[in-house]
This record gives sequence, C-alpha cells and structure tokens, in this order.
Amino acid sequence: QPTNADRVIGQTALVTETISDREQTGQVRVMGQIWSARTDDTVDEIPTGTDVRIMRIEGVKLIVIPL
Repeated sequence: QPTNADRVIGQTALVTETISDREQTGQVRVMGQIWSARTDDTVDEIPTGTDVRIMRIEGVKLIVIPL
C-alpha cells in the first residue's frame, strides 16, 4: 500500500498552471494538494485545465502525461 508522496503515482491530476518543460514551469492539483509538474519526453507542453496521469516523482516534481 503506497504511503506518503508515492500515493499520488497513477492518480489523475488537473493542470493549474501550464506545464512547459522548455520554460521549466507547471503545476497540478492532486488529492487537494498543489505540486510542481513536468511532462515526460513525449510532450513539450500541457495547457491549464488538462487532466493528466501522474507517472512518477522525480525529486519534488511530478512527471505527468495528458489523458
């Protein structure tokens, strides 16, 4: 059973600030919390309002893909 931060892996989140790997910006809301987020290597940018799936955590950032 996942505990602490790893419990968000696999969850759906909502992009609250456009995720741009080029500009190193982006945030998502998941389980009532705001996290910094980046895309995986398949997408350069994900706009605000997009639902995403959390794939993994790298440091203090979530790595996400669009649904």
